[in-house]
This record gives sequence, C-alpha cells and structure tokens, in this order.
Amino acid sequence: MTQKEQQPTFVRFSLSQRIEHILLLISFGMLCLTGLPQMFHGAAWAQLILSAFGGIGTIRVIHHIFAFILAFEFLYHVIVVAYELLFVRPRRLTMLPRTADVRNAVQTVAYLAGRRAEEPKAGRYDFKQKIEYWAMMWGLVVMGATGFILMFAVDATRVLPGVLVPTAKVAHGYEALLAFLAIVTWHFYNAHMARTVFPLDTAIFTGRISRERMLAEHPLEHEQLALAGSGSEGGAAASKAEGRAGRLT
Repeated sequence: MTQKEQQPTFVRFSLSQRIEHILLLISFGMLCLTGLPQMFHGAAWAQLILSAFGGIGTIRVIHHIFAFILAFEFLYHVIVVAYELLFVRPRRLTMLPRTADVRNAVQTVAYLAGRRAEEPKAGRYDFKQKIEYWAMMWGLVVMGATGFILMFAVDATRVLPGVLVPTAKVAHGYEALLAFLAIVTWHFYNAHMARTVFPLDTAIFTGRISRERMLAEHPLEHEQLALAGSGSEGGAAASKAEGRAGRLT
C-alpha cells in the first residue's frame, strides 16, 4: 500500500447522493441531447442528431422518458431532504445561503485580484457550490413546470390562458440552454479544474476525499470534525454521520 493510499479519507457523499448524481448526470445529459436539437432544429448539427434518433417523433418520446426520470430524482431529493431536516438533524442547514457566504465571495474576489494573501475558509459547502445548488433547483422547477405544460398543452389550456403554451416553450428552451452552458462552463470548471482534482473529481463517484483536500477546500468542516474527535477512517461515528451529510444538511 502506498503512502497516499494510507492517508485518512473523509466521507463526502453517501451512496444515496452518488446514485442521485448519476441519475442527474444521465437524465440531464440525455435531455440536452434530445432537447437542444428540437430547439435548433434548423441547424445542420441538429438535423444529424434528429436523424440519428429516428426523427422528431422518436426523439420526443426519449426526451419525455428522461424528463420523468429527472422529475423522479428531483422529488426523491426533496423528500429525503425534508425527512432529514424533520427527523435526522433539523437544525443543520449547511446548504442555506448565509451572510458569511457574501463575505467569502467578496474575499475570494479580493484574493483573485491579488489583494488578499489567502482564500477564505469554507465549511462543508462554499458560496460557489451553494449558488450552483440553488440555481439547479430553480432550473429544475422552471423546466419541470414549463415542460409539463408543453407535454400536456391541450389539457393545460383548459385551465390556463392559451398564451402560456408559447411562453412555456420559450422559457423551457432558454432555461435548458442556460443550464447546459452553466454545466459545461461553471460546474465543470469549479468541480474538475481545481489543482487538487484535475482532470476529474472522483469524490462524487467514490464518496470520499483525502485529508489533504479536506484541509485545503473545507477547513472549517475539518475543524468541526476534529472537535468532535473523529471524521476519518479511524472515526466510525463521524464517518457514519458524514455518510448522511449533504444536500441541504
């Protein structure tokens, strides 16, 4: 066993969270692959994708299937978060925005501008991760609501003004485009381009991060675990607690 393999590790994501991420990755990827060609159907690249899937009818069916998968994942996530907040640890809301996040954002800008010697310390989630999370949640609500209207347009117009259908089409398409661009730029850069993980952050797949990463990226969380007396491979209690951590909590 190498020295690196002997270093203690910390549980970052539970099995449930990793499965959620895989479902999100696959469903969102397929929705982009089948949705964007419909939005830009006049482009040559879109026509190639539409043809590869067997035409507009087939690609719409596939799009709807993965839409339901993503909706299921979203509902599961909300239910689990609600359960944990109500019954597991109701007072621990580490994903909620705080005034400290605003301060950390300002200090990060100062650090990047060379006006500060070191980056601000982060806890379990830094302000960038919180922005990503809440942007994702908002995007899923918007795309889910507008997608539902488009999928059941006739029924929707029986109870809603007809103008909402074309409005939903515009909102659905551009929200999806915004989400796609955010993933391939903001998320990939922040998640995989950091010097400690490049070219791929494997924590979301293995569930664990090294002590070195914990100290560098989440020092405040490390301090909390140290005060609790455990948190690494040698601390079974903290590992169990960390295995439940994530999401809002």
